[in-house]
Amino acid sequence: MTCEDLLRRLVEWEDGVLPADFCGALEQHLRDCPPCAELHADLRHLRVLCGQIPRPDMPAELRRKLIALLTPR
Repeated sequence: MTCEDLLRRLVEWEDGVLPADFCGALEQHLRDCPPCAELHADLRHLRVLCGQIPRPDMPAELRRKLIALLTPR
């Protein structure tokens, strides 16, 4: 596996949707490649930080309009 291969598939691996045959090669690459391992650590940290940001409240009027549009008639 190359660094480019890893970059294309890293998010899928983190999300748990990467085919099993890729997982071993990706994990081995992360053990053998310090720059990719550092990128992986940075992305995990970013995911944690993004999860800590409070979601903005949707204005009530917009919520009503969306519900009306999405409700089957």
